[in-house]
Parts: sequence; structure tokens; C-alpha cells
Amino acid sequence: MTSYTSQKNLAAVLFLTIFLSACGGGGDSDSSSTSANTPDNSQNDETAEPTTSEPIISAPIIATPTSQGDEPSDGIPNAGGNGSAENNVQAALSANNQFSLARTSCGLNGLSVDTELDDIAIQHANYIKHVFANSSPTSFNAHFENEISDIASVTGSNNPFFSGLDLADRLINADYGNSQYGVTENIAQSVYYSSAGNFLSTEAVASSMAKSLLSAPYHLRSLMLPTSGVVGTGVVTYTPSSKNAANNKGYVLVSNAAGTKTTANKTLEGVFTYPCQDVMGTVTALYNETPNPVRGSGRNLRTDPIGQPVYINMPSADKVKVSNVKFRDVQRNIDVPIQLLDSDNDPYKGTNYALPTNEAFILPLTDALKSCESGSNKGGNCGLYGNSEYKVSFDILVDDKVLEQQSFTFTTGKVNY
Repeated sequence: MTSYTSQKNLAAVLFLTIFLSACGGGGDSDSSSTSANTPDNSQNDETAEPTTSEPIISAPIIATPTSQGDEPSDGIPNAGGNGSAENNVQAALSANNQFSLARTSCGLNGLSVDTELDDIAIQHANYIKHVFANSSPTSFNAHFENEISDIASVTGSNNPFFSGLDLADRLINADYGNSQYGVTENIAQSVYYSSAGNFLSTEAVASSMAKSLLSAPYHLRSLMLPTSGVVGTGVVTYTPSSKNAANNKGYVLVSNAAGTKTTANKTLEGVFTYPCQDVMGTVTALYNETPNPVRGSGRNLRTDPIGQPVYINMPSADKVKVSNVKFRDVQRNIDVPIQLLDSDNDPYKGTNYALPTNEAFILPLTDALKSCESGSNKGGNCGLYGNSEYKVSFDILVDDKVLEQQSFTFTTGKVNY
């Protein structure tokens, strides 16, 4: 479960907190809660460049309710209730384009807009907006619409945008036709502060949040499902509760992807990776994810991030073993140390989050890199270097029989903080 967390980036003029999650019908995940920090209004706005603070990401799960057997839990959808659901169509399109571009760049099909899925996502985005525009939750899981005792007036069925306790309920209540093929839910929430009132466009924020999801291993897996074929996204903005609208702005992105009858049996031939050859503009660093991909290593991602992970999947194989990995900074002619995450050293073996034996991740360990370009941590670890090319190569043993070699280059975007 992801709790509402507010953090202050002392090196930035604009203060941004992002909440990212991919979830289906619920499930176990770690929780965290941090008391809200008040931004220092005396910060200088001469270089008002919004920067991204650590993403907080909850565990991805897929919902697959069936219209025949499942019944929604208690609670009647308000179908808009006393409020009018809003949506920034261009910002939603910006996020959709990021997800589709990532998929098609590496050989998967793109995602077509599904207006029914749009409606489900938009309604839930407005539910979250209503909560944060009218209260300051100390603990809140953005995937659920359950009533919370200390903010009961804006949660559960008291919220005018209530549409179902969880994703499975929302799909059933909407009588969504593609539910049987599996639906994923990705949520990102951001809060900016600027003493000068300078904010990024909603489209830019939505694009940034989408890229952050693509840097989190367990979420990256859910975004790269070959069976996904359609997407529905809602993006809304709001003024945080008890805050000045001139200096504070919140953003919520809810994106649902689903399989269809056409894509339900789609798979991949050979070895799939993301990033892959010629992918450009990835984030440089991963600052947080639940489940924690470096669990048990002693690493705190918030202070010691890793670089953009590489996802490896071979659906046609029962088992793969990755070895001889090289992760090279082409421009600086240096090798970046890596950690391999696969079924053999999976910290979540035996749980719902266990990696299949035909998947793996390469995690670049960037402690020695001086990639932060500005702020109080200038010259510190901000993951991979920004706007830089990296060559990744590895051997992959397929079903203990055939050894293959893989190699590709990708390019990072600007440094993310």
C-alpha cells in the first residue's frame, strides 16, 4: 500500500512529490508514510526548473474479473454524484504516447484508446483529486476507494466520484467488456510548489510521470505485457487542501491498459528487452519502488539510486540465465557495475511478486558516477549520466541448451532528481 507522502527537495525552486503505482484488484505491498513538509517560500525563483523527487511506487497486480462470477463489493457507484468529472485530454494523450512509444520501439504493439476504459480511469482520477483537494490524508492508497475514518466525508461512497472499492469492482460496475483479458492500473500523483507560480504544463508532467513508471522494474513488467492492446487514461489537476492556488498545484494520472480478444494470445519471439536498440530519453535514476528491487542489499534507493534498469523477457523459453553482462558508458568509456535480478536471486521468491524463470533485470549500480548536475547534491549519484549513450551486452542461456548473445545501445534523457 502506498501512503500519501510529501517531501521537500531543498535544491529545487519547485517542489514535486510523485506517487506512482500499478495495481489491479488489490494485494499486499509495503507501506510508507512521511509527515508533510512545508516548502521554504524564500527560495530564489530565478532558475525555476521543476525537478522530480523520489517516486514512491506500489506493487503491480492485474485484475481479471469475470462478468459471470464476480460481484462488486458493497457500495453503489455515484456515477459522477454531485461533481462533474474533468480530464485533460492532451495530457492523457501525452502519457499514452510515452507508453505506446516504449512498447513499439522494442517490438510490441501500441495501445489504442478505449473510451470505456477512459471513463473508468477519469472517474477514479477525479476521486483521488477530490480527496486531496479537500483533505490532507496521513495514509492513503490511491488504488482503493474505501472509506477512511479520519477523512470519511471525502472517501468511500461519500466521495461524489466513488465508482468501486478497487479496480475489479470498478470494472464490474462499468460492465467493462475486456475485463476477462486482464486490466492493469497505473497511478501517478504529483504536487508542485513554486513561490513564483511557475509550473510545468500538465502535458509535460504527465509525460514525466509515465517515464518514471518505465524505470521501475516491477511496473515496467506490467507496462510491457504483450497481451495489452487498449488504454484509457485520465489526468486532472487540483489545488491541494488548504494551499494557495497561486503557488501550489497537484496532478493525478490514472492509466488503465487491457487485453482484447485480438491481443489476448499475443506473445513474443526471441529475446525481448526494454530499453532496446536506439531507445532514447529514458530517466537516469530509480529512487523508489515497492516491491523493492534491491531488497536485502542494504541499499536505500532514496539516497543511493540505481540507473534505468534493463528488462529481459523470453516468453518462448521456460528458463533463461543471463551472464557476462557489460553496461558501458560509451561517451566516457567506462563500465558501470551491475546487479542481476532473476529467479535465482529473487528477494521475493515464493511470493506473488516472484520473477518467472524466463525473465530477468539488469540493474546498473551508479554509486561511483557523479551524475547530479545541479543542486546541493551536484556531483553526487543521480543514476546514469544524462543525455548519454549506454551499450548493454550479455549472454543468455536458453533452457540450459542454447547460448545466445545480445547487444544494444540506448540513450538517457536529462537527469531526473
